[in-house]
Amino acid sequence: MRIGTTMGGYDRFGEQKYLKIRAHGFSAVDFNLSNTDSPFYTLTLQEALLILEKEKQLAQEAGIEIWQAHGPWRWPPQDATAAQRQERMEKMQRSIVMTAALGCKNWVVHPIMPFGEEDRDTDDAPRTWELNYTFFSQLLKAAKAHDIVICFENMPAPKLSLSTPSDILQFVRTINDDHFKICLDTGHAAIAADEPVEDCIRKLGANIQVLHVHDCYGGMDLHLLPYQGIINWPGVGAALKEIGFNGVFSLETGAPQRLPDPLFEEMTISIANIAKEIIK
Repeated sequence: MRIGTTMGGYDRFGEQKYLKIRAHGFSAVDFNLSNTDSPFYTLTLQEALLILEKEKQLAQEAGIEIWQAHGPWRWPPQDATAAQRQERMEKMQRSIVMTAALGCKNWVVHPIMPFGEEDRDTDDAPRTWELNYTFFSQLLKAAKAHDIVICFENMPAPKLSLSTPSDILQFVRTINDDHFKICLDTGHAAIAADEPVEDCIRKLGANIQVLHVHDCYGGMDLHLLPYQGIINWPGVGAALKEIGFNGVFSLETGAPQRLPDPLFEEMTISIANIAKEIIK
């Protein structure tokens, strides 16, 4: 198992950013394609692909693998109408093309929320499932065309009918395709699941394709560093080994971006060492 990081804060280093990531102890990154107001979506597709090709080259030269990319998401949800879902579909299909251009195989995405984040145990819950099934069955065609694995992420919303690791597992089993797997978000699981994160890992097993690793206090999605919250990190490391997870222990947290460069680097190296300790 290797360790990876988000790229938050690394843009300060320009074209040296992947070299810095490597020097800090990581071998993989989670590339951010979530903001649809960014140039990746406002430029023409060909212009965006040229930028991404350069990113791919810089990462390869530094010995860094772009292991996963995060697809579009927005808050609050805007999935209530057919037009809104079609707009999101188009952005997601473009994001899949851009993920492939990075040489990346794993693409993380959230469920659509046509009735908001509080539909559990209501008459809207079956419709949420149905609309997600229709949406992602269509999106799966684009993913398979580019050999991309859609990694369906559990959410930090206990009242959403498609949020917990158990919900996500049932949905993934219903889709039943090797190009549709799970992104287990540890912080989200600590908020919404009714069992410890390490037990979620054992339940999901080989369906886990990628990870979002961070901590929380159990009530808010704070993206804390490991050991700052309530998660049992030795238990998480043991459970990942137990299921034979051989992907990337990918952190979705990091040093504050406001830190001066020397302190940012020092703290990031320490964070990498924490991750290494958890998985050793």
